[in-house]
Amino acid sequence: TLDSGDAAAGRPASLITGPNGRTGVFVVTNSQNLRQYLSICSINTIQISNAAYNDAIAYLPEPVPSPTDCCADCEATIRSLLPVGTPDVSIITNSQAASVGTVIRNEYGMIVLANEAEDNITFVSSCSVDLFII
Repeated sequence: TLDSGDAAAGRPASLITGPNGRTGVFVVTNSQNLRQYLSICSINTIQISNAAYNDAIAYLPEPVPSPTDCCADCEATIRSLLPVGTPDVSIITNSQAASVGTVIRNEYGMIVLANEAEDNITFVSSCSVDLFII
């Protein structure tokens, strides 16, 4: 789901690097084999159905020096309130679609939820959280 409330569905195809060597666009191929180009900055959540979480996923470290603006304070506070193992979490982002599950990862910029069977995984940008219920 995106900031706009739109959603893209399909299979990950690639990441396109921006001019500074950072990733800028996530490419998804839909069921009609059309490529959809999503701005990384606009992604609120990514849900993967019928899949187990992969412990080999590497997350970006917190920047050094740490940001000190209002967004950084919000992100850190949200993560402090959602430690790994927190059950029955409901998170609403700009898209208004609730992401529900147990917190299985809590990383800088990212909260990862899994359903009870742990076969549906949702990655939530902690910077995009508008409301959450514990």
